[in-house]
Amino acid sequence: MSAIPTDPASEGLTPDQIGEVLSDLSAADWQRAKAIAGSLCGGVSGWNADDLLQEAMTKFLAGERVWPVGVHTMVVLKNAMHSIASNARKHNKVSPIDHNVEVDPFETDDEKEGPAALSTTGTTPEELVSGKQQIAALYAALAGDDDLHMLAIAWGEGLRGEDACKELGWDAKKYDAERKRLTRRLEKLDPGRSQK
Repeated sequence: MSAIPTDPASEGLTPDQIGEVLSDLSAADWQRAKAIAGSLCGGVSGWNADDLLQEAMTKFLAGERVWPVGVHTMVVLKNAMHSIASNARKHNKVSPIDHNVEVDPFETDDEKEGPAALSTTGTTPEELVSGKQQIAALYAALAGDDDLHMLAIAWGEGLRGEDACKELGWDAKKYDAERKRLTRRLEKLDPGRSQK
């Protein structure tokens, strides 16, 4: 049986040509690609933007994915990363491993022999770093404003309304004024916060 002839242009760029395209990208292009990867890797357990971008480039350079001719570089990368992330999410969904359950080999259930499954929060190191960065940005934004700082601490402890007023020793009018100021300050830190 003879092979069906194909148009070489429809097969895409060779790995060497892909390498040249990637090496010609500017620092701004790499930042754009990383931002695209960051928006696409949500919900993929254990992956961050760098992992997704690296996976896409590896697949192109290994010849596992076709780089179409004449398509803008960012479009090609975005489409590849979208596909890879989508496949990873599907794999995670059908995987027998639940990343939110941790097995502790030292804990046992009294009724059954063997290790016990314990629930965890599934917090990743990236989420911990992001949380610390957000707290640092909040403290920097509130530096020198003791009232807002104290209100932020009260909110962090889950105190609102009358409970916060009692804890802070404020009347309702002062609490309302400081609440509005803190809300505006938080909005400046993260303009999209109210839509999340």
